[in-house]
Amino acid sequence: MSANWLRPSAHALVVLAIASASPLRAIQSSDASFAPTMRAAHALALGALERAPALNHSPTCVVVRFAPGDTQAYRAAVRALVGDGAHQHLDKELGLELVATRLRPQAALERLSGFVEYAELDVVQRTTGLPNDPNFANQWGCHNTGQTVNADFGIAGADINAPQAWDMGAGDPNFAVAVIDTGVLYTHPDLAANVWSNPGEIAGNGIDDDGNGYVDDVRGWDFAGIDNNPVDEHGHGTHVAGTIGAVGNNGIGNAGVAWRCKLVPLRFIGATGGLTSDAVLAIGYCRAKGVKVSNNSWGSTTFAQSLSDAIAQAGAAGHLFVAAAGNNSQDSGVVPFYPAAYPHDSIISVAATTNDDTRASFSNWNNTSVDIGAPGMNIHSTYLSNVYTWMNGTSMASPHVAGAAVLVWSANPGWNFAQVRSRILSTTRPVAAMQGIVATGGVLDAAAAMGYVPGPNTAPTVSITTPSGNISVGVGIIVTFSGTANDPEQGNLSSTIAWSSNLVGNLGTGATVSTSALGSGVHTITARVVDIGGLVATATRQVTVGSSPPPPAPNAPTTLRVRRQSAGLARLTWRDNSTNETGFEIERQRRSGSTWIETTTLTTPANTTATTNTAGLGTFRYRIRARNGTAASAWTAYVSITL
Repeated sequence: MSANWLRPSAHALVVLAIASASPLRAIQSSDASFAPTMRAAHALALGALERAPALNHSPTCVVVRFAPGDTQAYRAAVRALVGDGAHQHLDKELGLELVATRLRPQAALERLSGFVEYAELDVVQRTTGLPNDPNFANQWGCHNTGQTVNADFGIAGADINAPQAWDMGAGDPNFAVAVIDTGVLYTHPDLAANVWSNPGEIAGNGIDDDGNGYVDDVRGWDFAGIDNNPVDEHGHGTHVAGTIGAVGNNGIGNAGVAWRCKLVPLRFIGATGGLTSDAVLAIGYCRAKGVKVSNNSWGSTTFAQSLSDAIAQAGAAGHLFVAAAGNNSQDSGVVPFYPAAYPHDSIISVAATTNDDTRASFSNWNNTSVDIGAPGMNIHSTYLSNVYTWMNGTSMASPHVAGAAVLVWSANPGWNFAQVRSRILSTTRPVAAMQGIVATGGVLDAAAAMGYVPGPNTAPTVSITTPSGNISVGVGIIVTFSGTANDPEQGNLSSTIAWSSNLVGNLGTGATVSTSALGSGVHTITARVVDIGGLVATATRQVTVGSSPPPPAPNAPTTLRVRRQSAGLARLTWRDNSTNETGFEIERQRRSGSTWIETTTLTTPANTTATTNTAGLGTFRYRIRARNGTAASAWTAYVSITL
């Protein structure tokens, strides 16, 4: 039975539309452009997505499919059930339209049910690839494929699962996160677009426009210098800022954990340290400006009540305080490191981990007062002079968690700090080496914190194409390895192949690597690739390295001819059939009666085909062979001559 048999008439729909107080005004759009109302609806949807990057669907339109026999009058009446009739044809043959709605999209679907073949949300589609920042491969903390970073070979999957988190959202371009530190190089090309601008302040007018006590604090404040220029002269704060929120997908440098955010530079530490009183002021600034998250990669083993009170007061106002656990390589339960060790429920204390999922040797720990582990060894990020560098420390671990807090809070703007903190700590990735070391027993998992649920994943495949089989080579010989890797979901992964030797360790990453560093022994060469879901594939070759094998014997020369050039002088010619000889040996014998005596060996250089020999008078015979070190070809037949 046709669906139209079950549908009300166009007249009935008109009555329903009037009763619903929706004007029946069909605004057709051409294939070339939107009608004005649709253009506005489209702009509103894109604006909403920009403000809320984790948005699941358009808030202004739904997708509708009409049946082939539906008349224009019927379609106009249906559109009027949910809006003013504005629409765009998506595919006329299929009857697909994008219909503007004045109702909530879910309510529009309910209203349209039964009147169309189907109606559905206009779902937001996102790429699943990694950002195009060229240094992203150095950021093992975000995505560890087992790559070598700063000469350190890692283990695939020992990371915070940032790419999967970014599938859910990369933050909110208006979400402010404070970097309480040495300042920030806010002009760095990979930070500038994400640096906060105080909406309540007019730059350069010499007036405290927002009444917070700081004149012209357009981009934060320098509490150490007591001015409005919180620029970094040390590098530490800039490095921290890049890990939190370096601009992502901009084709340069790195990508921050929350690469959509606003970084608020609050400087209170100079070259030799900072005052607790200035730190208290910086925390108060966050509270006054409504900054919800701060990163605090600093501290002391000295308890300060004023600092504790400031953090507690900020927490009461809804502020989440992320802090580094300290680099003293000690139990923070025995020797507390503050502010991370203050017993406030608004603090997340962060230990440092390595790219093989172990506690960094310098990191403090405690299974009660230290909450979570995060990457903190060989961390690549922004630095002074608009460059990038590697740094180690719980200072580098903490901003990974601060960035994750921005992601979670941006995706859940109605949450409070306790909910954000709970989500981060309850979704850690369990790691054996962190059991009993931190309270959660695990490492930050940004994807899980964002609610990412892995879909079906097929393991990648990898094969070694060069060498095609097991080989033997001499010490110091350059050996080239090539391979291909593919993944059903991600495509070609050849550039991510990690090569290693069981005797030497890491050999490099890429589709092709070459090395002359294989020492004597039997090497198992492994090509390893890991996909975004953590599934691993390997392939191996055996390379036996010993003293250099003897070179192969050269090919024998042919067509030896001997002619008398003058009395006692012979001229020899031959065909050189080898490309690897180091020279030729010529054997000469003199005839005495019926025997050959006086064997003499002569030599000529490689690649020659003629020579002369002064033998004297008499009958002689000659033969020749090619030589390569200790290897030699067969002799030619003797050729006789009388001189």
